[in-house]
Amino acid sequence: MWQPAPKGPELSPSNAAQNAHDLENECLWLERTIQFRVSRYFSSPEEPTALTPPETAPEPPSTTSTSQDYGSPFAATVFPHNPTAVERLVIILALVPVIRPSLFDIFLSINEQTNRPFTEFGIVESQGQLLATGTTASFLFNGTQLSTQFEILERLCSSALLKKILSSEPDQAERPVLHTALTLKPEYVQLFTTGEPYQPETSHHFPASLVSSVLEWDDLKLPDTTRAQLDEIVAWVQHGETLRSHWHIGRQIRPGYRALFYGPPGTGKTLTASVLGKALNHPVYKVDLSLITSKYIGETEKNLEQLFTLAEHRNWILFFDEADALFGKRLQTSSSNDQFANQNVAYLLQRIEHFNGVVILASNYKDNIDDAFFRRFESIVEFQAPKAEQRFEIWQSGLCDQSRLSPDVCLARLSQQYPLSGADIINVLRFVSLRLLAQNRKEIQLKDIKDGIARLSEHQTSLRW
Repeated sequence: MWQPAPKGPELSPSNAAQNAHDLENECLWLERTIQFRVSRYFSSPEEPTALTPPETAPEPPSTTSTSQDYGSPFAATVFPHNPTAVERLVIILALVPVIRPSLFDIFLSINEQTNRPFTEFGIVESQGQLLATGTTASFLFNGTQLSTQFEILERLCSSALLKKILSSEPDQAERPVLHTALTLKPEYVQLFTTGEPYQPETSHHFPASLVSSVLEWDDLKLPDTTRAQLDEIVAWVQHGETLRSHWHIGRQIRPGYRALFYGPPGTGKTLTASVLGKALNHPVYKVDLSLITSKYIGETEKNLEQLFTLAEHRNWILFFDEADALFGKRLQTSSSNDQFANQNVAYLLQRIEHFNGVVILASNYKDNIDDAFFRRFESIVEFQAPKAEQRFEIWQSGLCDQSRLSPDVCLARLSQQYPLSGADIINVLRFVSLRLLAQNRKEIQLKDIKDGIARLSEHQTSLRW
């Protein structure tokens, strides 16, 4: 009988240990079910008598407990949905190749008449792994009965739980549903084993990378007007779901939240997005435009759709830096290239409107963004070049305890004299700090800072070819 993973009075078991406890019960039930069905399939059982009632298939482990008792991530994900025996069998069949592949060894039996594995078992092989299918689940439930196959087929097509956690591989799209390999989405494989949050690696299937920052919300040196606009994003993330569900105005407002960050380079747009995610405890994924765009027709939209689909319902913040490369203004159609570019923009217009997460676009010039996007933005946040007051705070926060200022250095005067961006000030401080380390000094002289500013000016004004 299934029971929640026990919790010690002093030290609670890890997510992995709790998953292992609950999945042991599921695997034991599957093992008994396989043994029962295979033994009956290869034998000719005698007619039951009054003294020998017919043998029945093993019952799945009990889940009679409150939701608070679901200690493991596996149980907390699956059992609140009150899964049927069919759904539980499909889930453990999809997970077995990862946690206990030896359970499928019995399905390697060879049919002496065809000299091939039994097709009734429905097992397929992929990259050296044995994978179950809907046919496998049907066989384990009731042999080769057509009624059972149709029941499994109906469940695979209609179950919200199975649609949520089962993977739909592109290369299997043309296969009949019952003959499609049962596999879990990568995030649920990780959740049901280690219990850790899923963080996909950057690839063509997921063209984005996780960004983070060591800074905190209070470390941002921004004008009050900009902070007030950022507070709107924070309020949506914290209370948006309450607004949609409990206040019953979900039909009047779009899902998700869309914001545009615009302003000169070096004013902190990317940094603010990463710190915002950290403050909200939401991962921020910066979209890699080189992996998104493609010269082939339809590939750019396909790559974007994979990104949005994976990010759906996961509390991720998608950050598009240099967004005008994708969200730029549509052109008068004068060539096929213009037509395809306009198709990309049209796709993005409708896709971000229906995305239920947070999307942040960053651009140096908001006029480069297509006008149709502005109606869809809930926030348009301007990042201005820092004023003298903000520059002074950035100079101060960039200094470390290992160095000290020479008496001839006045940060307030520097802030007034040099209208640098925040990124420029950090670059100057990096240059000065490296010089001090190389010369084994700890005192920052005015000449060091002026040399760093001069070097920065040379890089900004010199020709790039």
